[in-house]
Amino acid sequence: MIGYAIYLPFFAMIVTGIHLLIGVRKGGILTKYYRRGLKENKEGIKYSFQAIKKYVQEKWKRMNKKRRIETMDKEIYDAISFLRNIISIERGKQVSTDFIIEQLSEREGLLQPVYIKMLSLLRLNKKKEAAGVMSEELQTPNGKEFASLLLKWDEINPQELTEILLSHQKSIKEFRITAQKHKDEVVSDLIYFPVVMNVVFIFINFIYVGYFISQKEILQTIL
Repeated sequence: MIGYAIYLPFFAMIVTGIHLLIGVRKGGILTKYYRRGLKENKEGIKYSFQAIKKYVQEKWKRMNKKRRIETMDKEIYDAISFLRNIISIERGKQVSTDFIIEQLSEREGLLQPVYIKMLSLLRLNKKKEAAGVMSEELQTPNGKEFASLLLKWDEINPQELTEILLSHQKSIKEFRITAQKHKDEVVSDLIYFPVVMNVVFIFINFIYVGYFISQKEILQTIL
């Protein structure tokens, strides 16, 4: 009788397991919690995937925006060189805003549609709308200064234009040099990061080995 009593707990566990298994299949209480946990797990995975997707999309947008700004600044720099050549060819003569923007609109690039739209608005005597187009597209400080210069071109003395253009060009060049230095610093940090981490790991390993040896010596003295 005592021998059978020993097997009773095992028999009870088997019966309970079968009952729970049937409960899962028939939709019992266990099924409710099981499905809830499965649903929460799926929702958690879905949320994580959406968060990663959102992060990648935002990162990609920022990269595209930054690349677009850099391209626009380069086009502005080249446009200023082009305008300086026009001024030197005209030898101090007054050149109209219409002519300048028309010449710029013939140059291919990201700013070409902006110049074309601006030119059409100026010819319709919509100077404020033209200024709005330039301000909307050229969000950088260099772009806004260049847009203001183009719209005030007729009001500036031709002899002062060369100095103004040269000043704008120097400002853009300094900005690009600063940005390039920042990029070089980031690349340098990325290059040296594995080396620094290796040194840190070696140092941690040295501390760990020293600690292990000291503990071993203490145990040997105790034993």
